[in-house]
Amino acid sequence: MKNFLLGAIAVVAIAAAVTFARSMGGPPDVKILSAAEKAACGLSVEVTEGPYYVSGTAALKDGNLNASNLAGTPITISGHVYSGADGTTPVANAKIEIWHADPTGNYHPNSNGDVAKYKAQDIALRGYISTDAQGAYSFNTVYPGEYTSRTRHIHFKISNGVNILTTQLILAVPGDRVGFDEDTIAKGLPTCALLKFDVSAKPETASFDFRL
Repeated sequence: MKNFLLGAIAVVAIAAAVTFARSMGGPPDVKILSAAEKAACGLSVEVTEGPYYVSGTAALKDGNLNASNLAGTPITISGHVYSGADGTTPVANAKIEIWHADPTGNYHPNSNGDVAKYKAQDIALRGYISTDAQGAYSFNTVYPGEYTSRTRHIHFKISNGVNILTTQLILAVPGDRVGFDEDTIAKGLPTCALLKFDVSAKPETASFDFRL
């Protein structure tokens, strides 16, 4: 009976810990993709929003996510939003919300909720852009930093008026503490979600097409 009670207590404790971690934005149950799924790049994969999403952020001016001029290596990311996996039907006026950590691994703010909760100077590396008539988008920012258990990544929330996709792109570089295949979230993403940058360009550039 004693062992049974100890086992039951352990199960309850584990369940409570998992529930607490999820409520705090901890790692969700991530599907580990097969080799074929890792190699494919069909419909964009839904992943966790994370604990640092701030709603109601403003449109980017001239596509500049780093309006606060935080120090870091400048990058440009561009691409398209398509409806369907074949990439032939562009989505015009899709709203793309973007947010990521600064080069030291900190978010601004290191919290979540509605933007009205914060002072303007507390908001950085957050905002949204809209696709053009051809479904194209482009924005400028700086390389995000790593933080505990996470490699460099950028969050996206994309709405086409019907569907909302929440996902992430990975920017791991050689020498990082956490690589693409070691990152909890990246394990649930296809290899195409690991951005390849043209380091000869100034700023460094990469592209990615979202498929809803």
